[in-house]
Amino acid sequence: MKRILGISTTTNLLENSTSAYVLQRVLKIINERKNDVDLIDSGRLHIVDNLSCYSNGGSHCADPKAGKYRCWATYESIEDPEKHGGIDEMPIIYDGILDSDIIIFSTSVRWMNHTALFQKIIERMNTFENRHSVYGEKNPLSGKKAGIIVVGQHYQSQKVASNLSETMSLLGFNCSNSSIFSWQKSHNMNEEQAEKTNIGYVAKYLESKEGKNQMFEFVSGLGL
Repeated sequence: MKRILGISTTTNLLENSTSAYVLQRVLKIINERKNDVDLIDSGRLHIVDNLSCYSNGGSHCADPKAGKYRCWATYESIEDPEKHGGIDEMPIIYDGILDSDIIIFSTSVRWMNHTALFQKIIERMNTFENRHSVYGEKNPLSGKKAGIIVVGQHYQSQKVASNLSETMSLLGFNCSNSSIFSWQKSHNMNEEQAEKTNIGYVAKYLESKEGKNQMFEFVSGLGL
Protein backbone atom coordinates (compact mmCIF):
# COMPACT_ATOMS: atom_id res chain seq x y z
CA MET A 1 0.00 0.00 0.00
CA LYS A 2 1.29 3.43 -0.96
CA ARG A 3 0.58 6.83 0.54
CA ILE A 4 -0.77 9.30 -2.01
CA LEU A 5 -1.33 12.98 -1.33
CA GLY A 6 -3.46 15.21 -3.53
CA ILE A 7 -2.85 18.95 -3.31
CA SER A 8 -5.44 21.24 -4.86
CA THR A 9 -3.97 24.66 -5.69
CA THR A 10 -7.08 26.46 -6.88
CA THR A 11 -8.43 29.35 -4.81
CA ASN A 12 -11.94 28.28 -5.81
CA LEU A 13 -14.05 26.11 -3.53
CA LEU A 14 -13.43 22.42 -4.15
CA GLU A 15 -17.05 21.84 -5.12
CA ASN A 16 -16.83 24.57 -7.80
CA SER A 17 -13.42 23.67 -9.23
CA THR A 18 -12.92 21.50 -12.30
CA SER A 19 -9.29 20.78 -11.44
CA ALA A 20 -10.26 19.74 -7.90
CA TYR A 21 -13.05 17.60 -9.36
CA VAL A 22 -10.58 15.66 -11.50
CA LEU A 23 -8.18 15.34 -8.56
CA GLN A 24 -10.90 13.89 -6.35
CA ARG A 25 -11.96 11.44 -9.07
CA VAL A 26 -8.34 10.29 -9.38
CA LEU A 27 -7.95 9.91 -5.61
CA LYS A 28 -11.17 7.86 -5.49
CA ILE A 29 -9.77 5.43 -8.06
CA ILE A 30 -6.47 5.21 -6.22
CA ASN A 31 -8.24 4.61 -2.91
CA GLU A 32 -10.29 1.81 -4.45
CA ARG A 33 -6.99 0.16 -5.33
CA LYS A 34 -6.25 -0.18 -1.62
CA ASN A 35 -3.91 2.78 -1.24
CA ASP A 36 -3.87 5.39 1.51
CA VAL A 37 -5.00 8.76 0.13
CA ASP A 38 -5.27 12.26 1.55
CA LEU A 39 -6.25 15.65 0.16
CA ILE A 40 -5.00 19.13 1.04
CA ASP A 41 -7.05 22.11 -0.09
CA SER A 42 -4.23 24.67 -0.12
CA GLY A 43 -6.68 27.45 -1.02
CA ARG A 44 -7.95 27.30 2.56
CA LEU A 45 -4.46 27.56 4.12
CA HIS A 46 -2.54 30.65 5.17
CA ILE A 47 0.69 30.33 3.21
CA VAL A 48 3.22 33.08 3.77
CA ASP A 49 4.87 34.55 0.68
CA ASN A 50 8.30 33.35 -0.33
CA LEU A 51 10.91 35.56 1.35
CA SER A 52 13.40 35.23 -1.54
CA CYS A 53 15.94 33.73 0.84
CA TYR A 54 18.01 32.27 -1.97
CA SER A 55 18.74 35.72 -3.38
CA ASN A 56 20.45 36.55 -0.06
CA GLY A 57 22.97 33.78 -0.67
CA GLY A 58 22.34 30.12 -1.45
CA SER A 59 22.92 28.90 2.08
CA HIS A 60 20.28 31.28 3.47
CA CYS A 61 17.57 28.99 2.01
CA ALA A 62 17.20 25.73 3.96
CA ASP A 63 19.42 27.07 6.72
CA PRO A 64 19.37 24.55 9.62
CA LYS A 65 18.94 27.52 11.94
CA ALA A 66 15.53 28.23 10.41
CA GLY A 67 13.66 25.76 12.60
CA LYS A 68 12.23 22.29 12.04
CA TYR A 69 11.29 22.97 8.43
CA ARG A 70 14.48 24.89 7.61
CA CYS A 71 12.27 27.65 6.24
CA TRP A 72 12.60 31.26 7.33
CA ALA A 73 9.06 32.12 6.22
CA THR A 74 7.66 29.52 8.62
CA TYR A 75 10.13 30.38 11.36
CA GLU A 76 9.56 34.15 11.19
CA SER A 77 5.77 33.77 11.07
CA ILE A 78 5.94 31.86 14.36
CA GLU A 79 8.19 34.52 15.87
CA ASP A 80 6.06 37.42 14.62
CA PRO A 81 2.61 36.25 13.40
CA GLU A 82 1.24 39.78 13.07
CA LYS A 83 3.92 40.75 10.56
CA HIS A 84 3.05 37.79 8.34
CA GLY A 85 -0.73 37.82 8.73
CA GLY A 86 -0.69 34.82 11.03
CA ILE A 87 1.32 31.65 11.50
CA ASP A 88 2.37 30.02 8.26
CA GLU A 89 0.48 26.81 7.38
CA MET A 90 2.90 25.64 4.70
CA PRO A 91 4.13 22.99 7.19
CA ILE A 92 0.87 21.13 6.52
CA ILE A 93 2.06 20.74 2.94
CA TYR A 94 5.67 20.09 3.96
CA ASP A 95 4.60 17.26 6.30
CA GLY A 96 2.14 15.86 3.78
CA ILE A 97 4.79 15.67 1.07
CA LEU A 98 7.40 14.12 3.35
CA ASP A 99 4.94 11.47 4.56
CA SER A 100 3.78 10.48 1.05
CA ASP A 101 5.14 8.31 -1.73
CA ILE A 102 3.27 10.06 -4.53
CA ILE A 103 2.06 13.66 -4.65
CA ILE A 104 -0.56 14.78 -7.16
CA PHE A 105 -0.87 18.52 -7.72
CA SER A 106 -3.93 19.97 -9.42
CA THR A 107 -4.31 23.46 -10.82
CA SER A 108 -6.68 25.43 -12.94
CA VAL A 109 -5.24 27.58 -15.73
CA ARG A 110 -4.86 31.32 -15.24
CA TRP A 111 -3.84 33.29 -18.34
CA MET A 112 -1.79 30.46 -19.85
CA ASN A 113 -0.17 29.60 -16.55
CA HIS A 114 -0.82 27.76 -13.31
CA THR A 115 -2.38 29.52 -10.35
CA ALA A 116 -0.50 32.13 -8.32
CA LEU A 117 -1.09 29.92 -5.27
CA PHE A 118 0.65 27.00 -6.95
CA GLN A 119 3.58 29.25 -7.81
CA LYS A 120 3.85 30.30 -4.17
CA ILE A 121 3.94 26.64 -3.10
CA ILE A 122 6.59 25.85 -5.71
CA GLU A 123 8.79 28.69 -4.49
CA ARG A 124 8.39 27.59 -0.89
CA MET A 125 9.41 24.02 -1.80
CA ASN A 126 12.84 25.34 -2.69
CA THR A 127 13.85 24.54 0.89
CA PHE A 128 13.81 20.84 -0.10
CA GLU A 129 15.84 21.14 -3.30
CA ASN A 130 18.34 23.53 -1.75
CA ARG A 131 19.36 21.00 0.88
CA HIS A 132 20.90 19.00 -1.95
CA SER A 133 22.12 21.68 -4.36
CA VAL A 134 23.76 23.89 -1.72
CA TYR A 135 24.21 21.78 1.41
CA GLY A 136 25.09 18.53 -0.36
CA GLU A 137 22.46 16.56 1.54
CA LYS A 138 19.90 14.17 0.13
CA ASN A 139 16.93 15.94 -1.42
CA PRO A 140 13.83 14.89 0.61
CA LEU A 141 11.87 14.85 -2.67
CA SER A 142 14.17 12.34 -4.31
CA GLY A 143 12.34 9.11 -5.12
CA LYS A 144 8.88 10.64 -4.74
CA LYS A 145 6.64 10.63 -7.78
CA ALA A 146 4.68 13.72 -8.75
CA GLY A 147 1.53 13.82 -10.83
CA ILE A 148 0.20 16.96 -12.51
CA ILE A 149 -3.47 17.71 -13.22
CA VAL A 150 -4.20 20.84 -15.26
CA VAL A 151 -7.73 21.81 -16.24
CA GLY A 152 -8.72 24.98 -18.05
CA GLN A 153 -11.31 26.73 -20.16
CA HIS A 154 -9.09 27.13 -23.22
CA TYR A 155 -5.73 28.59 -22.25
CA GLN A 156 -3.12 25.99 -23.30
CA SER A 157 -3.50 23.48 -20.50
CA GLN A 158 -1.06 21.03 -22.13
CA LYS A 159 1.69 23.64 -22.26
CA VAL A 160 1.08 24.56 -18.61
CA ALA A 161 1.24 20.89 -17.61
CA SER A 162 4.48 20.35 -19.54
CA ASN A 163 6.12 23.36 -17.86
CA LEU A 164 5.02 22.14 -14.45
CA SER A 165 6.38 18.66 -15.10
CA GLU A 166 9.79 20.14 -15.88
CA THR A 167 9.65 22.32 -12.75
CA MET A 168 8.76 19.37 -10.53
CA SER A 169 11.62 17.36 -12.00
CA LEU A 170 14.04 20.20 -11.24
CA LEU A 171 12.79 20.29 -7.66
CA GLY A 172 13.70 16.61 -7.33
CA PHE A 173 10.44 14.75 -7.97
CA ASN A 174 10.16 11.86 -10.39
CA CYS A 175 7.82 13.43 -12.93
CA SER A 176 7.31 12.63 -16.61
CA ASN A 177 4.82 12.95 -19.44
CA SER A 178 3.14 9.75 -18.27
CA SER A 179 2.16 11.42 -15.01
CA ILE A 180 0.34 14.37 -16.60
CA PHE A 181 -3.43 14.82 -16.96
CA SER A 182 -4.60 17.87 -18.89
CA TRP A 183 -7.99 18.88 -20.23
CA GLN A 184 -9.49 22.04 -21.63
CA LYS A 185 -13.04 22.66 -22.72
CA SER A 186 -12.31 24.54 -25.92
CA HIS A 187 -9.50 25.61 -28.25
CA ASN A 188 -11.33 28.83 -29.07
CA MET A 189 -9.46 31.57 -27.22
CA ASN A 190 -12.40 33.94 -27.66
CA GLU A 191 -14.98 31.68 -26.01
CA GLU A 192 -16.14 33.01 -22.68
CA GLN A 193 -17.50 30.82 -19.90
CA ALA A 194 -21.24 31.27 -19.49
CA GLU A 195 -21.77 28.61 -16.80
CA LYS A 196 -20.75 28.93 -13.17
CA THR A 197 -18.28 26.07 -13.61
CA ASN A 198 -17.26 23.60 -16.28
CA ILE A 199 -17.61 20.58 -13.99
CA GLY A 200 -20.45 19.17 -16.09
CA TYR A 201 -18.26 19.25 -19.18
CA VAL A 202 -15.21 17.63 -17.59
CA ALA A 203 -17.44 15.04 -15.89
CA LYS A 204 -18.90 14.11 -19.28
CA TYR A 205 -15.37 13.86 -20.71
CA LEU A 206 -14.24 11.54 -17.93
CA GLU A 207 -17.12 9.19 -18.77
CA SER A 208 -16.18 9.11 -22.45
CA LYS A 209 -13.87 6.45 -23.90
CA GLU A 210 -11.11 9.02 -24.38
CA GLY A 211 -11.52 10.35 -20.85
CA LYS A 212 -11.50 6.89 -19.28
CA ASN A 213 -8.37 6.00 -21.25
CA GLN A 214 -6.59 9.17 -20.19
CA MET A 215 -7.55 8.62 -16.56
CA PHE A 216 -6.31 5.00 -16.74
CA GLU A 217 -3.02 6.05 -18.35
CA PHE A 218 -2.52 8.81 -15.78
CA VAL A 219 -3.03 6.53 -12.79
CA SER A 220 -0.89 3.83 -14.42
CA GLY A 221 1.82 6.39 -15.12
CA LEU A 222 2.02 6.99 -11.39
CA GLY A 223 2.68 3.28 -10.88
CA LEU A 224 -0.71 2.57 -9.31
